[in-house]
Amino acid sequence: MADNRKLWQHWPAMTLGVLVAAFFGTALVVFQVDENELAVVMRFDKPRAEAVNGAEAIKVYPPGLHVKWPYPVETVWKHDGRIQSYELTRGQVEQIPTADEYQIIVTTYVLWRVGDPAVFLKAVKDTASAEQKLDDIVRSARLNVLGRHNLTELVNVDPAKVKLPEIEKEILTAVQGQAREKYGIEVVFTGFKQIGVPEDVTGKIFARMQAERERKSKAYRDEGRLAARQIEERAKLTASELLTTAESEAKGIRGEGDRAAAEYYAVFGQAPELAAFLRKLESLRSMVTEKTTLVLDTRTAPFDLLQPGATELQPAAGPARPPPAAVPEKK
Repeated sequence: MADNRKLWQHWPAMTLGVLVAAFFGTALVVFQVDENELAVVMRFDKPRAEAVNGAEAIKVYPPGLHVKWPYPVETVWKHDGRIQSYELTRGQVEQIPTADEYQIIVTTYVLWRVGDPAVFLKAVKDTASAEQKLDDIVRSARLNVLGRHNLTELVNVDPAKVKLPEIEKEILTAVQGQAREKYGIEVVFTGFKQIGVPEDVTGKIFARMQAERERKSKAYRDEGRLAARQIEERAKLTASELLTTAESEAKGIRGEGDRAAAEYYAVFGQAPELAAFLRKLESLRSMVTEKTTLVLDTRTAPFDLLQPGATELQPAAGPARPPPAAVPEKK
């Protein structure tokens, strides 16, 4: 009884020991997969498989808690399932010839992730080996693709002639199939981080760019001169048309004026004294305004109208009438 009581006195330590043993035992058979991870259970270094549509395929565990046999029977292989960014380490200062025989230096980067875990595990297993394989594949594709394009498609003062997106897509297409088939790597994107040229090529490029600018400026000047000539010719044609129209209208107006003047002259010819009188009145109206003081000779036209009786028109002298005939006296 005394021994039992002594044993129960140590129940807290015993409970703690049992819990610790249970924790470590659970850790040996339970593993957790995060949301951004890929997990494969390896049984004696071979991935655990499952039947999918009647065929055997490697089993990739989704995020959560899972059970396995303790080590060394089964181990868990994990890899980041997110897209990885990698800049090629080999070939960074490698000179690549273009189709127009210029040497360029291109810094290239790759976005990739695990596409086929079974092939990836068998061929590369880890990130370092995967990036080493990508170095070889991308360098080869980059050399072939850039060799089919001119430097002007990579560097140009005219943005419309730059074809960087198309060239990057060509490299991506050349890399994707080989990377997935051989290494289980899914290449999402390939791009150029930097494009440079050797020092001996820089002068040639600047000279070519200068010649291109001069050619464009000459073309712009020629277009300006042509446009100026066209504008000048249109202006001359418009001016000629306007002058012709104006002269035609002026002739019509002068004809109307001459016709109206002829009618007035015909009327004035019938009454010359009235015409002279009206001309004098018009002259006085134009020369004399309100509160005008003049000291002039009233015998000078048109101021002779200011003389007394000057405004009384005399009847026009007509042919002399014969005297009335004598009436004979009646006898």
